[in-house]
Amino acid sequence: ALRGLWLKGIPPALLLGPGERARMEFSMNLADLVGAPRDHDGPCVGYVDERALRGAAGSALGTVLEELGRRSAVAQGLRKPVTYGSASGLGDQRVYLLVEGRTALGLLKVGGKRLFVTAPPSNQQRHFADVQDAFREIEPLCVLDFYIHERCQRSGFGRQLFDAMLSRERAVPSQLGYDRPSPKLLGFLQKHFRLSKYQPQSNNFVVFDAFFGGEEPAGRHRSGPAAAKGTAAVATGAERAERAAAERAAAAAAAAAWDRKPRSGVGSALSVGRDAGRAPDLFGDAWGHRRTAATTIF
Repeated sequence: ALRGLWLKGIPPALLLGPGERARMEFSMNLADLVGAPRDHDGPCVGYVDERALRGAAGSALGTVLEELGRRSAVAQGLRKPVTYGSASGLGDQRVYLLVEGRTALGLLKVGGKRLFVTAPPSNQQRHFADVQDAFREIEPLCVLDFYIHERCQRSGFGRQLFDAMLSRERAVPSQLGYDRPSPKLLGFLQKHFRLSKYQPQSNNFVVFDAFFGGEEPAGRHRSGPAAAKGTAAVATGAERAERAAAERAAAAAAAAAWDRKPRSGVGSALSVGRDAGRAPDLFGDAWGHRRTAATTIF
């Protein structure tokens, strides 16, 4: 459970220095706010959902999300933030917060989306040989907002946060959708996960070609009826059930395979849960950063 009752009646004032690149330091202990053990020293990843924002620490958490969301929008050149601090605005989406003491280091927001996307040409030819511009309806887990504070970039923080999300969501990078990814995010995905090929979509989401079949097995997604220029391929109830069962099995196998894959500069999979103890060192010499044990708080 989230702790933070000691903040009751005390508005969480921001202690920001001059300029947009100031440290994201708050007046409260953010590690304690996301449920880190009181004796924990170092960065940790916390999990925030609608329930957490409606809880005792919701006001303080909302303030942190609002400021990180604003910073993310500025960094990406967006007209308005993608992430807000209200429970109603979050809905069934989830936010992963990377914090250390009173300092916020970054956030990663994910949620499910129903998308109509164009499949890669090879898949169009294989599955829809009689049509052009074949569309598929998919429901992937999507990365909606991803931000690491400017002073913390290129130090391994982004990879730690992303791996923590993958571990909890039981997901693989190639099976995610990405909402209007910035050039930095596209570069991050190419560097760490070798994802680069995708078809431009009218909805501005990026779904990599590997989602439809490539180096990695099919992961967390669901395909629905495929429509192409008014022609729909409709499956029977038995076929839909069989396909759903096959995709659930594929998703479980993909997640298990991802957990077994060696990470670049990372040891074994992150530990999850309060009783799991400390996770492996995610800030070792491979990233040229100080050695600090990191913990996930889910």
